Amino acid sequence: MMEIFRILDEMEQMVKNSKKVPLMNDKVLIESPRFLDRLDRIRAILPEDLETARLLLSEKERIVKDACAEAETVMEQSRDRVARMVDDNEITRNAMKVAEDIIAKAEQVAQDIRRDADDYADGLLSHMEIVLQKGLDAVQQGKEALRQE
Repeated sequence: MMEIFRILDEMEQMVKNSKKVPLMNDKVLIESPRFLDRLDRIRAILPEDLETARLLLSEKERIVKDACAEAETVMEQSRDRVARMVDDNEITRNAMKVAEDIIAKAEQVAQDIRRDADDYADGLLSHMEIVLQKGLDAVQQGKEALRQE
């Protein structure tokens, strides 16, 4: 591409440095073989440069297409990750609710067991109190009987 610009600069200089046609300010005399040679060189270079430009455009399109595909993949992965995080959060909330229910039931069962144990102990102690009271009464009667004899 730089070669074409150099040749165009040469052609421009040829026009600027050429002799003017008398009585025609905007006309100049140019050596046609030299000028035509420059045009032929441009024609020879242009297909190469055009092919290079076409390849560059094709590569650019491929890169953009790949970047879009990769961006779509990243977006899909991000959506999946967010969905999993939301699901995980929902699962965590559900697990916490179940755990709280289990703890509440366990505390209720423990309270019921304590109450039943207290009732059993109270009943047992009351029974022992009656038995011991009867025993004490028997001891007192025995002592009374011994004193009266």
